[in-house]
Order: sequence, then structure tokens, then C-alpha cells
Amino acid sequence: MAIFRVEKLFKSFGGLRAIADLTFSIEKRTITSLIGPNGAGKTTAFSLITGFLKPDSGKIFFRERDITGLPAFQIVNLGIVRTFQDVRVLNKLTVKENILIGLRETHQQGLLQSVFWGKRATRKVMDKVEQLVEFVGLEDVAEELAENVSYPEQKLIILARALATDAELLLLDEPASGLDQNSLERMMGLLRRLVKEGKTVFLVEHNMEVVINISDYVIVLDFGQKIAEDVPDRVRFNPKVIQAYLGVS
Repeated sequence: MAIFRVEKLFKSFGGLRAIADLTFSIEKRTITSLIGPNGAGKTTAFSLITGFLKPDSGKIFFRERDITGLPAFQIVNLGIVRTFQDVRVLNKLTVKENILIGLRETHQQGLLQSVFWGKRATRKVMDKVEQLVEFVGLEDVAEELAENVSYPEQKLIILARALATDAELLLLDEPASGLDQNSLERMMGLLRRLVKEGKTVFLVEHNMEVVINISDYVIVLDFGQKIAEDVPDRVRFNPKVIQAYLGVS
């Protein structure tokens, strides 16, 4: 059953077409990857879905509710959250405090208020933070400042902070980028576990090993248009996809 769909989505910037006639759906409790060459429109699509940009036309539906044009904070509250390609940790806060900021309970507060509130938070709230720390495997560095932990650990902070929102649909922008093989396998294992526990994952990813090994379904963009969608093993041999990536037919 589809949990999410877009219909005939268009977005341009000063005459430059970024997304054109984009239509697709995502099934519940699956991992779907959105791929394409640089400049294909993947990040723009994520921004349209999550309210950071408004489409010129078209519709976006989540659980059959029209969410087109809603601001980002409302979309998060409805159950969709995104991460960004660049690691956006708060360096001078601890790992736990970074995750705390993602909790729904902090969304009505400013950053400083959230941190100070966290220091006197209820046991229930801190139990949730600790559960997320354990889920992503950051127990050993939970009290460390974010700037002092490794890059792979910072990627896990970002994932845990997204999970803290209780979102059902996770849009993850390049979660595997910059990871060594051990960290990569750890991240892939976490994503598979999330789906088993009821989440739906939508990835933008350049690492084709990740795409092929983890995806249930793949959508391919080129110059803002969908050129293919299928299961991974068929997408990678699609002539249109090969041409888009390699410039050969």
C-alpha cells in the first residue's frame, strides 16, 4: 500500500526547469532510492516534499492527505522528516543534546530553551533519548561534544535526531556518503532494521553498492524528469539509465 505519492510535480528556477512532470509513489515499510546524475533534481525533489520549497504545480500526498505547499514544520509534525547531505550537528552540544532537539516535545521551544529544558527533562523524555542513542550505537560517546566524535558517528547523530521526531517516512540525503566499509554496513543494517520496525525510508544516494543492496525500488531522475523506475537489478541495466550516467547508449 502506498504511503506517499506525488503527481505531476513541476518546479523551475528563473526559467531553468528543475523538476518536470514528476509522478511516483512509495510503498509503506520499504526502502526506495532516488538516483540520477549530478544536477538531476534529486535534492530539489526532497525539498519540495518536505516543505523547504513550494512546487509551481502538481500535488503531494502523504497517507492520502494533500500536503502540497505546507511549511516544513507542519510536514514534520505530520510524520515526514528529512536529513541533509552535509552533516549538520551542533558542535558545542553533546551527542544526547543533539538528539534531544529532535524530540517532538522540544518543537515549540527555541534551541537554547530546548537544551536548558533537556537538563531538567522528565525521565520519560530522557529514556527516549537514551533508547535512540542505543539504537544507533552511540552509548560510548553519548556525553561527548558532537565536534569531538568521528564523522561516521556524526552521521548516526543525524539519523537519531531524525528518528526523535517519530516520523514514519524518513527522507535521507546521502546517508552513506563518506563512510568506510564498516560504517557503511552499520548504516545499512540500521536502515533495514528501521523498515522491520515500521518505518518507510526514501534515500537520495550516489553509492550504487548501497542502492543495489538495500533498495526495494529505485526511481531515476535526469534533468528533472523520471526516466526509469523499477527494482534495482532491472534499473541498473536500463539503457536510459546507462546513457544518463555514462553518456552512452
